[in-house]
Amino acid sequence: MQFDKYFLYFLIYAVIGYICEVSYCTIINKHLTNRGFLHGPYLPIYGFGALLVVIPLMYFNANPILVFFIAVLLTSSLEYMTSFFLEKIFKSKLWDYSKNFGNIHGRICLLNSTLFGMMGLAATYWLHPVLVRSVSYIPDGVLHSLSGMLLLGITIDATSSIIRMSTFQKQLAEFRIRVRELETRLELLAKQNATPSLESLRGRLNNELEELKIRLNKRSRWIIDAFPSITAKNEEKRLQLELLKMNVRSYREKMKGQRKSR
Repeated sequence: MQFDKYFLYFLIYAVIGYICEVSYCTIINKHLTNRGFLHGPYLPIYGFGALLVVIPLMYFNANPILVFFIAVLLTSSLEYMTSFFLEKIFKSKLWDYSKNFGNIHGRICLLNSTLFGMMGLAATYWLHPVLVRSVSYIPDGVLHSLSGMLLLGITIDATSSIIRMSTFQKQLAEFRIRVRELETRLELLAKQNATPSLESLRGRLNNELEELKIRLNKRSRWIIDAFPSITAKNEEKRLQLELLKMNVRSYREKMKGQRKSR
């Protein structure tokens, strides 16, 4: 039953982390901002980070200053490694703190690490003891069934979300190839003498190019909202992601203007 208990702790911390991050980003961005690429309202990195802190610190938590710095070290290491491996998997850096003070390779920064340390203190001295007492009241059979159902749901969610992210990466690559093809054809047409048939073809190609951009913009909003600082080492892909960010911001400003005019 130990696994069931710790899995429930993990999920509760993941939900709390989601609420904290969504609230923070919503205030900063001035619109409701969903974070993470999972469908559910939880961020696993917070669940792992919390357990990484509270489990070892249960045995030596007499010194709050030491607890703070250990929490900073453990959670920052987790965030750095998570960023590193996600970049290897998706060929994109999902968050980039390069513009933040005290960052290391854009993967972690001083502000976030400090906030994680404070959250580690709160979890160690207040939240985790409450969780332990609360979960202890749940009958073993109920706890086992509950954790099994939740684990199945998260597994399905994670699989679906990874597929969606991989599909987005594939669409982005295909979009770049198709845009280059269309732009090359349009350049060739521009060098030829205008005729009604060529003008008609140019119009169709321009329309197809615009439709491609509109479809990609719609499909990219979720990832841009979840990871507004997403970037890539590949220069062409990086520029494409920056353009998508601009388009998403433009779309939001347009929607905001329409709401005000009603």
